[in-house]
Parts: sequence; structure tokens; C-alpha cells
Amino acid sequence: MQLTYVAVVVLASMVFVLSGMIGYLYWQQTKILQQIQSLASVISVHFVPKMVEPEPEPEPEAEAETQPQADSVEVNVKQEVVVDDRVTVDDSPIEVVTGPPSQEVDVDDLDSKTAAQLRDILTQRGIPFGKRDAKTVLVQLLKAAG
Repeated sequence: MQLTYVAVVVLASMVFVLSGMIGYLYWQQTKILQQIQSLASVISVHFVPKMVEPEPEPEPEAEAETQPQADSVEVNVKQEVVVDDRVTVDDSPIEVVTGPPSQEVDVDDLDSKTAAQLRDILTQRGIPFGKRDAKTVLVQLLKAAG
């Protein structure tokens, strides 16, 4: 009976310690996220180049008109620049480019080719592959694409 009490106390203390550790990690994570957000705001304020629009130069005639009116209040009006970022679609017919006829590769003949030859065939067909891919991987790619 005494052994069960000891086991329960040990397990309860382990649960208590683990929950404390999880709370500490959560607190540290919150502190780090706050620091990262403050760094991001400082960087965005100080290091991001500001988009400054050059002010248009007044015409000489406009200067002559504004000089006699010294009592009037100057008003600076910023012109809004609207950037159209929509994609335009060309309604012209689709151009079909015909190139040299593709070389059909015999699937049974692939095992006799070297890895360099297989890479050349994959490059000609526009199939992506890794530089360090083994010959068996290159053969599988060609069989899957063929």
C-alpha cells in the first residue's frame, strides 16, 4: 500500500514539473514573438525605402500669376497615382510553334544508355531532374513521361 502512495506522489510531481516547463516555454515563445514583431516594425519604418514622388515643377506663367497674390493661402494638392495591376489578356489567336519532331525513345533501350545520355533526353523533353539522380531514377522519369 505504501508503494502505491509513493508512485502516485512521484507521478503527480512529474506532472506538476512538466506543466511548469510547458508554461515556461509558452512564456518564452510569447516574449520572442513580441521581440520579433518590434524588430519588424522598426525595420519597416527605418529601412524600407519610401516611395517619394517628384513634385511637378510649376510653369513660368503660373509663377507670374501666383506672385501678385501674396495674401492668398497656398494649398498643396497631391495627385493620386493609380497603378493598374490587372492582367491584360490578348485576344489574338494562339500561335502554334512547331519544332523538330520529338525523338521517341524506346523504353526497352533506356537501360543500355548512360546517365549522361538520359540527362540529355530529359533536358530535351523539358522534364526536371536532380543533378545527383541515379540512373535508375532517370529511367523511371523517362518511363513515367513516355
